[in-house]
Amino acid sequence: MSNECILRPGSKSARAAAVLAALLLLPTGIGFAAGGGGAPGGDAGGFVEGSSRQRQAIESYQKGEKLRNNAIDLLRGAAAEEDAEAKMETFRQANNQFERALRYFKKAVRKDRKFHQAYNEIGFANRMLGNYDDALKAYDKALKLEPDFPHAIEYRGEAYMHLGRLADAKGAYMSLFGDERKLADLLLRKMKAWVAVEEKKPDSPVPADQLEAFTGWVQERSQIADQTAALFDGEAPRTW
Repeated sequence: MSNECILRPGSKSARAAAVLAALLLLPTGIGFAAGGGGAPGGDAGGFVEGSSRQRQAIESYQKGEKLRNNAIDLLRGAAAEEDAEAKMETFRQANNQFERALRYFKKAVRKDRKFHQAYNEIGFANRMLGNYDDALKAYDKALKLEPDFPHAIEYRGEAYMHLGRLADAKGAYMSLFGDERKLADLLLRKMKAWVAVEEKKPDSPVPADQLEAFTGWVQERSQIADQTAALFDGEAPRTW
């Protein structure tokens, strides 16, 4: 699958807007996309609390987080924009915000090599820019540092899906289903949106038989999720 950024001008703007609007099924507000909801205050990676490098890492992370949130807000605005030129201009602005965010997240990990939330955000920004292979490397790094980090598992599942690695995407969902049901449900909704788009593509890079099998699996998991939803209604909200 091509790593061409779907936000860049000339990339099937109307379809790109629909795809991104469907896949960005995230709540609004500061930290809404963060794989940690913000930088850890005083316990980033391996640095001693209050150290200069730790403060610099956190400051860079927070700047990147603000830019990333701005970019997602722009994508939502683009999805609602009817004028084609205005839509593409908004995509361009979002693209710029993600690129700037990525630079700040990279600064954060240069200051703190154990800052797993920042590696996760490097993955998120790269994925939004269409750099799926780079995104996977960043998610892998985050999970090497924090093996059970659920947001990285969910994000990586999305990257797997866009790369056509559907078995790995399923594995990500199943690893979340038991203990991180809300993230599992989020990933499943994104899977449904992705399937709906891929089924309409005449040139989908995913073989038809694999897409059909994955569609059936998503439908089956949706039924199971609906049947068991009541068991998880009381799950307490998580902060990271």
